[in-house]
Amino acid sequence: MRRHRGRGILRVVAVLALFLAFADGFRWGNRWYISTMFEDSSPEYALEIIAKAHDALVHGLIWLVVAALAAAVGWRLRVVRRPA
Repeated sequence: MRRHRGRGILRVVAVLALFLAFADGFRWGNRWYISTMFEDSSPEYALEIIAKAHDALVHGLIWLVVAALAAAVGWRLRVVRRPA
């Protein structure tokens, strides 16, 4: 019973991490777009926004890795290598 409960928790973590990765992806796109609007009028402010956009991108990629790892363990995904 405990084994299945752990897999269930990992599945929930995988789905939640995937949603957070998508949210950070939207956050990155929004901040990147806003930074392009300010690049002519206020370059310093645009650089500040683009730095926050890259921060959102990194967080999104980390959440994506967490989702992939949790899914691999939760759903027991196996990578099979075929002989060449």
